[in-house]
Amino acid sequence: MEDRQSASKIVVTGQWPEYAEAHLGFRNYWYPAMASSSLGKRPQAVKLLGEDVVLVRDNGRAYALNDRCPHRGVPLSMGRRQFPGTISCAYHGWTYDLKDGNLVAALTDGPDSPICGKRSVRIAAYPVEERAGLIWVYIGDAPAPPIEEDVPEELLKAGTVPMVMVETRKGNWRYGMENAVDEAHAKYLHRRTPFYFFSKFPVYSTDVRMEVAEDGKWLVRTGKQVFDSQTYGELGSWPGREWWRVGGGVSTFAARLPAIFRISHKTWSDYQFFVPVDEHHHLAVMVSAKWPSRLGKAWWKLYYHAYVRPFHHIMLNRWEDDRMVSMMSIPPEKLFRPDISVTTWRKWSSETARRTPEAPATSKP
Repeated sequence: MEDRQSASKIVVTGQWPEYAEAHLGFRNYWYPAMASSSLGKRPQAVKLLGEDVVLVRDNGRAYALNDRCPHRGVPLSMGRRQFPGTISCAYHGWTYDLKDGNLVAALTDGPDSPICGKRSVRIAAYPVEERAGLIWVYIGDAPAPPIEEDVPEELLKAGTVPMVMVETRKGNWRYGMENAVDEAHAKYLHRRTPFYFFSKFPVYSTDVRMEVAEDGKWLVRTGKQVFDSQTYGELGSWPGREWWRVGGGVSTFAARLPAIFRISHKTWSDYQFFVPVDEHHHLAVMVSAKWPSRLGKAWWKLYYHAYVRPFHHIMLNRWEDDRMVSMMSIPPEKLFRPDISVTTWRKWSSETARRTPEAPATSKP
């Protein structure tokens, strides 16, 4: 039976073929692969943009190789480190340099094995960096740009205290990202969520736009919010009087490539990264960041674990958003006015995503 989510056929009109074809994500970007604290002495297997990757920490530094021994195709993530700076396949002991993937020893063929040094058995190595409590891997066909190009600059500020949660979720990455960009769903889906229960909730918005920020990296969502209960003809009024909603800070929402969404609260920010795994799964990487004083760090960590993580990342993001994303069935789709935020994201990302020199843009404004 065909998968409920036909990711390679996601509904995107012919205006934006690059987005329609990006069922495994946009290449030539740095992507967060896991929390830095999750990578210890044992190799870890991850799948990014459809590619199998093994992450290894050696002498405190993280490395990434293609997770396949070219001898018999056994995953290197099953292996172990017999020598510093290397990883050995669990099957026959073929041993690879973590820096460049070169075969430096075939343990069961002796020290003079002629297979060593051949380019045909070299494993692809991926650029790796650690920033903001995350391990970042570059997936692409062009030389890697500085990682600072792809990590939100706020997360690189001195004194940043990032709190990280990473989990694999069902649904193509575009469904997860479009759910975040979607301007209208929160007004209904999240209306009763505990995280915003006492906050004033708009009923709808007018003049919704996604506008390019001055730095050219972010699309910022704007619109005039209407809070008063509305009358829907003979159906009656909705949502009725919600006397318990007495406050709520003003948040701003923005999106950027390759698949990053930011919610800026009054004193802290929440970042959501939607990392392609395969056509039907993605990594949801959630980073809540604050820039507290030295005395405020302990309070921020307590606030995150007691409030943000359970009520925002688990109840709201996982139980509400992820539930909807996992059940989406596209195509077909019918759009309404608030979906201008989604279609603007599709158009902008299709036209501005990085490409290799051999693959020029083909989309039209």
